[in-house]
Amino acid sequence: MNGLNCPKGHGAMGSKTIQKEITFKGVDLAIEIDAYICPVCGLEAGTVATAGDTQRRLADAYRAKKQLLTGEEIKTLRKARNLTQQQLAEQMKVGIASIKRWETGTVQSDSMDHALRGQLQCRIPDNAISGNRELSLSRIKLVANHFESFLKIKLLIKGDKFLFVAKYLWYADMLAFRSLGRSMTGATYAALPYGPQLNNYRDLVGDIKNADVAKADPLSEEELRIVRQIADRFPQKQMVYDAAHKEKVWADTPKGMLIPYSCASDITEV
Repeated sequence: MNGLNCPKGHGAMGSKTIQKEITFKGVDLAIEIDAYICPVCGLEAGTVATAGDTQRRLADAYRAKKQLLTGEEIKTLRKARNLTQQQLAEQMKVGIASIKRWETGTVQSDSMDHALRGQLQCRIPDNAISGNRELSLSRIKLVANHFESFLKIKLLIKGDKFLFVAKYLWYADMLAFRSLGRSMTGATYAALPYGPQLNNYRDLVGDIKNADVAKADPLSEEELRIVRQIADRFPQKQMVYDAAHKEKVWADTPKGMLIPYSCASDITEV
Protein backbone atom coordinates (compact mmCIF):
# COMPACT_ATOMS: atom_id res chain seq x y z
CA MET A 1 0.00 0.00 0.00
CA ASN A 2 1.41 3.36 -1.03
CA GLY A 3 1.39 5.99 1.72
CA LEU A 4 -1.28 8.63 2.21
CA ASN A 5 -1.22 11.90 4.09
CA CYS A 6 -4.06 13.03 6.31
CA PRO A 7 -6.21 15.60 4.44
CA LYS A 8 -6.48 17.53 7.73
CA GLY A 9 -2.75 18.19 7.70
CA HIS A 10 -1.67 15.71 10.37
CA GLY A 11 1.01 14.10 8.22
CA ALA A 12 1.44 10.48 7.17
CA MET A 13 -1.35 7.99 7.78
CA GLY A 14 -0.53 4.46 8.88
CA SER A 15 -1.84 1.36 7.10
CA LYS A 16 -3.89 -1.03 9.21
CA THR A 17 -6.23 -3.99 8.82
CA ILE A 18 -9.50 -3.29 10.63
CA GLN A 19 -12.80 -5.09 11.23
CA LYS A 20 -15.88 -3.53 9.64
CA GLU A 21 -19.59 -4.27 9.92
CA ILE A 22 -21.11 -3.55 6.50
CA THR A 23 -24.56 -4.20 5.03
CA PHE A 24 -24.29 -5.56 1.49
CA LYS A 25 -27.37 -6.43 -0.57
CA GLY A 26 -29.42 -6.37 2.61
CA VAL A 27 -27.12 -8.76 4.49
CA ASP A 28 -25.03 -7.69 7.50
CA LEU A 29 -21.43 -8.80 7.06
CA ALA A 30 -18.29 -8.59 9.18
CA ILE A 31 -15.13 -8.33 7.08
CA GLU A 32 -11.52 -7.24 7.41
CA ILE A 33 -10.45 -4.29 5.26
CA ASP A 34 -7.13 -2.57 4.66
CA ALA A 35 -7.28 1.15 5.38
CA TYR A 36 -5.12 4.15 6.21
CA ILE A 37 -5.67 5.59 9.68
CA CYS A 38 -4.53 9.01 10.85
CA PRO A 39 -2.81 8.51 14.24
CA VAL A 40 -3.87 12.00 15.30
CA CYS A 41 -7.54 12.37 14.35
CA GLY A 42 -8.43 8.74 13.56
CA LEU A 43 -9.64 9.55 10.04
CA GLU A 44 -9.93 6.48 7.79
CA ALA A 45 -9.07 6.64 4.10
CA GLY A 46 -8.45 4.27 1.24
CA THR A 47 -7.16 4.09 -2.31
CA VAL A 48 -8.63 2.77 -5.52
CA ALA A 49 -6.78 -0.50 -4.89
CA THR A 50 -8.08 -0.90 -1.32
CA ALA A 51 -11.61 -0.03 -2.45
CA GLY A 52 -11.46 -2.79 -5.06
CA ASP A 53 -10.14 -5.27 -2.52
CA THR A 54 -12.89 -4.33 -0.06
CA GLN A 55 -15.51 -4.88 -2.76
CA ARG A 56 -14.12 -8.34 -3.48
CA ARG A 57 -14.10 -9.26 0.21
CA LEU A 58 -17.66 -8.01 0.59
CA ALA A 59 -18.81 -10.02 -2.42
CA ASP A 60 -17.16 -13.19 -1.18
CA ALA A 61 -18.45 -12.75 2.38
CA TYR A 62 -21.94 -12.28 0.95
CA ARG A 63 -21.56 -15.34 -1.28
CA ALA A 64 -20.38 -17.39 1.70
CA LYS A 65 -23.43 -16.35 3.73
CA LYS A 66 -25.72 -17.17 0.81
CA GLN A 67 -23.85 -20.43 0.13
CA LEU A 68 -22.78 -19.32 -3.33
CA LEU A 69 -19.38 -20.19 -4.78
CA THR A 70 -16.82 -17.48 -4.01
CA GLY A 71 -14.54 -16.06 -6.67
CA GLU A 72 -11.57 -18.02 -5.39
CA GLU A 73 -13.60 -21.23 -5.29
CA ILE A 74 -14.74 -20.75 -8.88
CA LYS A 75 -11.14 -20.20 -9.97
CA THR A 76 -9.77 -23.13 -7.94
CA LEU A 77 -12.46 -25.54 -9.13
CA ARG A 78 -12.04 -24.41 -12.73
CA LYS A 79 -8.29 -25.01 -12.60
CA ALA A 80 -8.81 -28.37 -10.86
CA ARG A 81 -10.81 -29.45 -13.91
CA ASN A 82 -8.12 -28.05 -16.24
CA LEU A 83 -10.52 -25.56 -17.81
CA THR A 84 -9.60 -22.15 -19.14
CA GLN A 85 -12.00 -19.27 -18.55
CA GLN A 86 -12.95 -19.48 -22.23
CA GLN A 87 -13.67 -23.22 -22.04
CA LEU A 88 -15.85 -22.80 -18.95
CA ALA A 89 -17.70 -19.95 -20.63
CA GLU A 90 -18.38 -22.10 -23.69
CA GLN A 91 -19.65 -24.99 -21.57
CA MET A 92 -22.00 -22.66 -19.69
CA LYS A 93 -22.96 -20.75 -22.86
CA VAL A 94 -22.04 -17.38 -21.34
CA GLY A 95 -19.46 -14.78 -22.29
CA ILE A 96 -15.93 -15.05 -20.97
CA ALA A 97 -16.46 -11.63 -19.37
CA SER A 98 -18.98 -13.22 -16.99
CA ILE A 99 -16.46 -15.83 -15.84
CA LYS A 100 -13.85 -13.11 -15.27
CA ARG A 101 -16.30 -10.98 -13.28
CA TRP A 102 -17.41 -13.89 -11.09
CA GLU A 103 -13.81 -14.84 -10.32
CA THR A 104 -12.85 -11.26 -9.41
CA GLY A 105 -15.76 -10.19 -7.23
CA THR A 106 -19.09 -9.92 -9.03
CA VAL A 107 -21.84 -11.90 -7.28
CA GLN A 108 -23.47 -14.45 -9.56
CA SER A 109 -27.21 -15.14 -9.50
CA ASP A 110 -28.60 -18.28 -7.85
CA SER A 111 -29.28 -19.81 -11.26
CA MET A 112 -25.75 -19.08 -12.48
CA ASP A 113 -24.32 -20.50 -9.25
CA HIS A 114 -26.27 -23.69 -9.87
CA ALA A 115 -24.90 -23.81 -13.41
CA LEU A 116 -21.34 -23.23 -12.16
CA ARG A 117 -21.66 -26.05 -9.64
CA GLY A 118 -23.00 -28.29 -12.36
CA GLN A 119 -19.89 -27.73 -14.47
CA LEU A 120 -17.29 -27.54 -11.71
CA GLN A 121 -18.46 -30.07 -9.12
CA CYS A 122 -19.45 -32.85 -11.49
CA ARG A 123 -23.13 -32.33 -10.64
CA ILE A 124 -22.81 -33.52 -7.06
CA PRO A 125 -26.31 -33.26 -5.48
CA ASP A 126 -26.71 -30.56 -2.83
CA ASN A 127 -27.62 -33.11 -0.13
CA ALA A 128 -24.34 -34.92 -0.81
CA ILE A 129 -22.50 -31.68 -0.02
CA SER A 130 -24.44 -30.62 3.09
CA GLY A 131 -25.12 -34.09 4.46
CA ASN A 132 -28.92 -33.81 4.34
CA ARG A 133 -28.96 -30.97 6.87
CA GLU A 134 -29.18 -27.18 6.60
CA LEU A 135 -26.02 -25.39 7.71
CA SER A 136 -26.20 -24.39 11.40
CA LEU A 137 -23.35 -22.24 12.76
CA SER A 138 -24.72 -22.57 16.29
CA ARG A 139 -24.62 -26.38 15.96
CA ILE A 140 -21.03 -26.22 14.67
CA LYS A 141 -20.12 -24.34 17.83
CA LEU A 142 -22.14 -26.78 19.97
CA VAL A 143 -20.32 -29.80 18.51
CA ALA A 144 -16.98 -28.03 18.99
CA ASN A 145 -17.90 -27.30 22.61
CA HIS A 146 -18.67 -30.98 23.20
CA PHE A 147 -15.27 -31.89 21.77
CA GLU A 148 -13.67 -29.36 24.13
CA SER A 149 -15.49 -30.96 27.06
CA PHE A 150 -14.48 -34.52 26.16
CA LEU A 151 -10.90 -33.60 25.25
CA LYS A 152 -10.48 -31.13 28.12
CA ILE A 153 -8.76 -28.65 25.79
CA LYS A 154 -9.77 -25.38 24.17
CA LEU A 155 -10.32 -25.56 20.42
CA LEU A 156 -12.15 -22.30 19.73
CA ILE A 157 -9.37 -19.92 20.66
CA LYS A 158 -8.64 -16.35 19.60
CA GLY A 159 -6.80 -16.13 16.31
CA ASP A 160 -7.36 -19.81 15.54
CA LYS A 161 -7.99 -20.67 11.87
CA PHE A 162 -9.78 -23.95 12.64
CA LEU A 163 -6.72 -25.96 11.67
CA PHE A 164 -7.54 -28.67 14.24
CA VAL A 165 -11.19 -28.17 15.18
CA ALA A 166 -12.21 -28.51 11.51
CA LYS A 167 -10.76 -32.03 11.46
CA TYR A 168 -12.78 -33.04 14.55
CA LEU A 169 -15.90 -31.51 12.99
CA TRP A 170 -15.26 -33.24 9.66
CA TYR A 171 -14.99 -36.65 11.29
CA ALA A 172 -18.12 -35.96 13.39
CA ASP A 173 -20.17 -34.93 10.36
CA MET A 174 -18.90 -37.77 8.18
CA LEU A 175 -19.45 -40.47 10.82
CA ALA A 176 -22.90 -39.10 11.64
CA PHE A 177 -23.81 -39.21 7.95
CA ARG A 178 -22.45 -42.76 7.66
CA SER A 179 -24.32 -44.01 10.73
CA LEU A 180 -27.43 -41.84 10.81
CA GLY A 181 -27.83 -40.67 7.21
CA ARG A 182 -27.48 -37.04 8.24
CA SER A 183 -24.56 -34.79 9.17
CA MET A 184 -24.45 -33.05 12.54
CA THR A 185 -23.94 -29.48 11.35
CA GLY A 186 -24.79 -29.18 7.65
CA ALA A 187 -21.26 -27.87 7.05
CA THR A 188 -19.54 -28.35 3.72
CA TYR A 189 -15.86 -29.30 3.61
CA ALA A 190 -13.17 -28.58 1.06
CA ALA A 191 -10.01 -30.58 0.41
CA LEU A 192 -7.25 -28.06 1.13
CA PRO A 193 -3.48 -28.70 1.22
CA TYR A 194 -3.50 -28.88 5.03
CA GLY A 195 -6.41 -31.32 5.21
CA PRO A 196 -10.21 -31.24 5.22
CA GLN A 197 -11.41 -27.77 6.17
CA LEU A 198 -14.73 -26.00 6.57
CA ASN A 199 -15.65 -24.50 3.22
CA ASN A 200 -15.27 -20.69 3.36
CA TYR A 201 -13.80 -21.03 6.84
CA ARG A 202 -12.17 -17.59 6.73
CA ASP A 203 -15.59 -15.97 6.49
CA LEU A 204 -17.23 -18.32 9.02
CA VAL A 205 -14.74 -18.44 11.90
CA GLY A 206 -15.93 -15.22 13.54
CA ASP A 207 -19.62 -16.03 13.11
CA ILE A 208 -19.14 -19.53 14.52
CA LYS A 209 -17.31 -18.25 17.60
CA ASN A 210 -20.07 -15.68 18.17
CA ALA A 211 -22.93 -18.12 17.53
CA ASP A 212 -25.50 -18.75 20.28
CA VAL A 213 -25.44 -22.47 21.13
CA ALA A 214 -28.79 -22.05 22.88
CA LYS A 215 -30.33 -21.75 19.41
CA ALA A 216 -28.88 -25.09 18.28
CA ASP A 217 -30.79 -28.35 18.35
CA PRO A 218 -29.22 -30.45 21.12
CA LEU A 219 -27.17 -33.45 20.06
CA SER A 220 -28.90 -36.81 20.21
CA GLU A 221 -27.46 -39.62 22.32
CA GLU A 222 -26.10 -41.26 19.16
CA GLU A 223 -24.48 -38.01 18.02
CA LEU A 224 -22.87 -37.57 21.44
CA ARG A 225 -21.61 -41.16 21.23
CA ILE A 226 -19.97 -40.35 17.88
CA VAL A 227 -18.32 -37.21 19.28
CA ARG A 228 -17.00 -39.15 22.27
CA GLN A 229 -15.75 -41.95 20.00
CA ILE A 230 -13.73 -39.47 17.94
CA ALA A 231 -12.42 -37.71 21.06
CA ASP A 232 -11.31 -41.05 22.52
CA ARG A 233 -9.66 -41.99 19.22
CA PHE A 234 -7.81 -38.64 18.95
CA PRO A 235 -7.17 -37.34 22.48
CA GLN A 236 -4.51 -34.94 21.18
CA LYS A 237 -5.33 -32.50 18.40
CA GLN A 238 -2.19 -33.31 16.42
CA MET A 239 -3.49 -36.88 16.19
CA VAL A 240 -6.70 -35.86 14.42
CA TYR A 241 -4.69 -33.62 12.09
CA ASP A 242 -2.35 -36.48 11.16
CA ALA A 243 -5.22 -38.94 10.75
CA ALA A 244 -7.11 -36.66 8.38
CA HIS A 245 -4.03 -36.52 6.16
CA LYS A 246 -4.04 -40.32 5.95
CA GLU A 247 -7.59 -40.42 4.62
CA LYS A 248 -7.71 -41.46 0.97
CA VAL A 249 -10.95 -39.48 0.70
CA TRP A 250 -9.03 -36.25 1.27
CA ALA A 251 -5.98 -37.28 -0.78
CA ASP A 252 -8.05 -38.24 -3.83
CA THR A 253 -10.19 -35.09 -3.87
CA PRO A 254 -8.67 -32.37 -6.09
CA LYS A 255 -7.45 -29.53 -3.89
CA GLY A 256 -10.03 -26.81 -3.58
CA MET A 257 -12.95 -29.08 -4.40
CA LEU A 258 -15.69 -30.06 -1.96
CA ILE A 259 -15.62 -33.48 -0.30
CA PRO A 260 -19.07 -35.08 -0.73
CA TYR A 261 -20.67 -36.92 2.17
CA SER A 262 -21.05 -39.90 -0.11
CA CYS A 263 -17.38 -40.51 0.69
CA ALA A 264 -18.19 -41.10 4.38
CA SER A 265 -18.20 -44.86 3.88
CA ASP A 266 -14.54 -44.63 2.84
CA ILE A 267 -13.33 -43.06 6.10
CA THR A 268 -10.72 -45.42 7.56
CA GLU A 269 -9.05 -43.79 10.57
CA VAL A 270 -12.08 -43.99 12.92
